[in-house]
Amino acid sequence: MYDLAHTLTTHFRKLLQDIQPPEDRLELAKTLPGQVREFLRLHEEFITKYPNTRLAGSYAQFLTVGDVKDVDFLVRVDGDPETDEPTARAVLSDLAHALRDLPEHLGYVGDSHFDFKRNRRSVQVKFEYEDFYMDVVPCIAPYGFDEPIYVPDWGYQSWIESHPRGVVQLIEDLEKEYSGKFRSLAKLFKQFRNTNMVYMQPKSYWLVSLTIEAVRSGEIDATLTLAEAFDQLLNWVYDTFAADLNRADAVPAIADPILGHNVAHNWERHDFVAFIGRIEDAQKWTGKALAHDDRAEAIKLWQKVFGPAFPTDVDDYAESLADANRPGVPHITPAGLLVPASTTQRSIPVPQTKFYGEKK
Repeated sequence: MYDLAHTLTTHFRKLLQDIQPPEDRLELAKTLPGQVREFLRLHEEFITKYPNTRLAGSYAQFLTVGDVKDVDFLVRVDGDPETDEPTARAVLSDLAHALRDLPEHLGYVGDSHFDFKRNRRSVQVKFEYEDFYMDVVPCIAPYGFDEPIYVPDWGYQSWIESHPRGVVQLIEDLEKEYSGKFRSLAKLFKQFRNTNMVYMQPKSYWLVSLTIEAVRSGEIDATLTLAEAFDQLLNWVYDTFAADLNRADAVPAIADPILGHNVAHNWERHDFVAFIGRIEDAQKWTGKALAHDDRAEAIKLWQKVFGPAFPTDVDDYAESLADANRPGVPHITPAGLLVPASTTQRSIPVPQTKFYGEKK
């Protein structure tokens, strides 16, 4: 078994590179939230509290896959979650009302270029002209964003404890502890979902929470290749939840990785069954792919798991990696520093030159 696990490592590296968000969408994810955050900071009626805002969700966790379509950010307000003052519903309503002034602030006449929607715990702003969504989540943060906060819940009419910054720190710690593979596993899990579930998709936060639980349980061997580790992740998910398939109307809980409460409290039975069905199919494909001794057939199986994004030909990509990491080839970081090819920093190789100095 695992005959091709190592020889397909380059395919997985190329897949992870190709599912990275395009630079122009990443730039939008930086620019548009900044405009809205500044708008709310200066709003005279919807009063925020310093530090006023903080990014949250996949973008803040560096776990975004594919086209960046949305960004979550927190807006801090004053209040007491214990006494529900102000009420969760009132804050959501006030935020929705305040955001109606956003088009004028950005220089648009009317709001035809925007769409606003109050959700259960946020107000969603859609920038129609950019096909970009933003979930603005009001919160009470008694001790700042680095400690647990409270977000409103319209349905329960209460403030719910959450700790987004704690999750970000946990992900950073796991990435260091598990040889830089944790984020790759979480991204592969999302790519699998995006490929195999057009409808009834489990939320990204649920997938991240499951990946955290699987890794912390010791069931994922970080010394293995990504292909093998992802196979282990799928097997763990199926083994953990398979028993619930035989229990009528059962829907399992997914524990918040920091606070422990069930983050999938609104998971519907038919959505859960569909998800486990896709997991069952995928674990069969990954098992066969890892046991296969034919590269082309193994690649076809991995494409069932990850879609056409899984590359068939990586010769040029492998050559570029080899060129970039040959001894003596210096790299340059975004800060303009020259570093050796062995560096762990994000960098690009310096092009070779045949100019050896001015002739005398």
